[in-house]
Amino acid sequence: MRRREFLRLAALAPAAALAFSCARRFRRGRARRVILIGIDGMDPGLARSYMDAGLMPNCSRLARMGSFSPLRTEFPPQSPVAWSSFITGTGPESHGIFDFIHRDPVTLAPYLSTSAVEPGGRDLRLGSLRLPLEGSATRLLRAGDPFWRHLREDGMPVTLMKLPVDFPPVSAHGARILCGLGTPDVRGSQGSFTFFTDNPMRISDDTAGGLVIAVRAEDGRYSCPLDGPPDGFRDGSPACRTWITVTADPVSDGVLVETGSGSAVLGRGEWSGWVPVEFGMLGGLSKVRSIARFHLRSVSPHLELYVSPLNMDPAHPSLPICSPRGYAPDLAFSLGPFHTKGFPEDTKALSRGVLDDVSYLGQAFDLYHEQLSLMREGLGGFDEGLFFFYFSTLDLNVHMFYRDIDGLSPTHSTVMDGARGIVPRLYSMMDGAVGEAMEAMDGDTMLLVFSDHGFSPFRRGFNLNSWLAAEGYARLFDPVAARGEMFAGTDWSSTSAYGLGINSLYLNLRGREEGGSVDPAQASALLDRIASGLLSAVDPATGLHPVSNVRVLGGGRVAGLPPHAPDMLVGYASGYRSSWDTSLGGYSEEVISDNTDPWSGDHCMDPDAVPGVLLSSMPLPGASPALRDIGRTACSFLGSTTLPPGKDLGDG
Repeated sequence: MRRREFLRLAALAPAAALAFSCARRFRRGRARRVILIGIDGMDPGLARSYMDAGLMPNCSRLARMGSFSPLRTEFPPQSPVAWSSFITGTGPESHGIFDFIHRDPVTLAPYLSTSAVEPGGRDLRLGSLRLPLEGSATRLLRAGDPFWRHLREDGMPVTLMKLPVDFPPVSAHGARILCGLGTPDVRGSQGSFTFFTDNPMRISDDTAGGLVIAVRAEDGRYSCPLDGPPDGFRDGSPACRTWITVTADPVSDGVLVETGSGSAVLGRGEWSGWVPVEFGMLGGLSKVRSIARFHLRSVSPHLELYVSPLNMDPAHPSLPICSPRGYAPDLAFSLGPFHTKGFPEDTKALSRGVLDDVSYLGQAFDLYHEQLSLMREGLGGFDEGLFFFYFSTLDLNVHMFYRDIDGLSPTHSTVMDGARGIVPRLYSMMDGAVGEAMEAMDGDTMLLVFSDHGFSPFRRGFNLNSWLAAEGYARLFDPVAARGEMFAGTDWSSTSAYGLGINSLYLNLRGREEGGSVDPAQASALLDRIASGLLSAVDPATGLHPVSNVRVLGGGRVAGLPPHAPDMLVGYASGYRSSWDTSLGGYSEEVISDNTDPWSGDHCMDPDAVPGVLLSSMPLPGASPALRDIGRTACSFLGSTTLPPGKDLGDG
């Protein structure tokens, strides 16, 4: 029996303490394997309370073996910012990701901060057909070298599964990568559901995040139009369309769903597995393959059928979601279809009432088990080097159900009975995943379990643009129109600052913004005045300060910033966050108002309020560990000949 096989069996046996005691005696460069488990959104306060309550025995055991501590996150503590810092070992001023949303400083048009699809070049026109001679390109917008480049240069194997903020995986450097957070759906968006019903009035708001489509039955059959990716072969790139046939049976309270390439039979309240959905281009000569899940809410008295965002089929991805190209298809061959969209849980469908608490959680549980199967598959073939796996389970679901553990939440009473107690249950589920990773350990393995940030209640929304207008930093031609489209009714000649994104504030700077009104020589003093005003602002309903921290970047404070960088980052106090209108340049009548969305917990706040978690299989003597230090620490313990930026947490 090989030494590794013996040690693995020892770790699984009752005498596992022997192998684990070996793990404590690591010296620098002596680990043959490092396992990194990234759990988005694990909070140190909640984790400690659930560990003390006995709900997380594996994490408690790991803490006894090594260490448990808070982990410093980034400013702002947003997932794309924080995970970019993990990957590069640097902060946003170096990797260039400051918010979920950036803006073009000339047009103010917002765009996703992490990646962009750029149109192709020359094409051949045949009537209404457009035959591209140069294809479009998908570009990663994050700058900086990934820490694993150092490992690959030393010839060490590296596997990174569901890796966030690395789509497309152009920085693989020979690593095996399956992309995670930031990967779009087949339409090129971050996810858009479809809801078919013959009673569209049931959905009372604007259903942002998806489409509600009215359908009509003919002899119990519904023909349902489903739009897919843009057809780049036609002028204007209209969406490809396919038709879903739904046959309803009111007697059995069920439906047969047929997509043309797959089918599912559903009863009321049931979820389908992944069903193939194909879209044809060029008269069917070209196909785009996707997968979707269906959920039947009702048949009678009205049809209500939910269709998940259209995930790229991992067996036939239409965009580069992995490296090498065959990695995702190989996983699909072994495991069957699995989610590929970066935000797998459909939080918008719950916010808009298309899914209720219980049906949403059915989706969330299935996605957790898919992620667990992927981790098992990856660990099963892991012999040496670095293995990383990312779980979205806590982040997206705690966003939606923090209201259950926060008695002061405006939506606390809205939690359905079947969803009560879900947060500790989610933490217990993640503890099970940690336990499986621990089973893969042997005496030459280091295990780090960590999160990018923690969580805080989101009870009140602060509209940054409305505050700027109230304080005289922005002027509106028409306050009513300003509550419509982005920055509608804004008098830019008399506006000196504006908010866009979740934590970002920009000056209307002359020479940078079109119609800029602020003299660059006055920028630093203006930012100081705005910062002082924000920190002094008081919520009249609570007497609390909504803003507890700011970081000024502009006005010459930080050199070498890219043009898209904000001039100030706003850190909201626990209980507060930027309002929903703020993120897309909107104004609201009230500066501060209750957050009535099920999205009731958040972390896009003051980083001091939402640190992450670090659990290690060995003591780490380094003081005040930070997320950006994880990569260097892994490289150090694997004995890399060169090390990335950051601090080695193994050094005292």
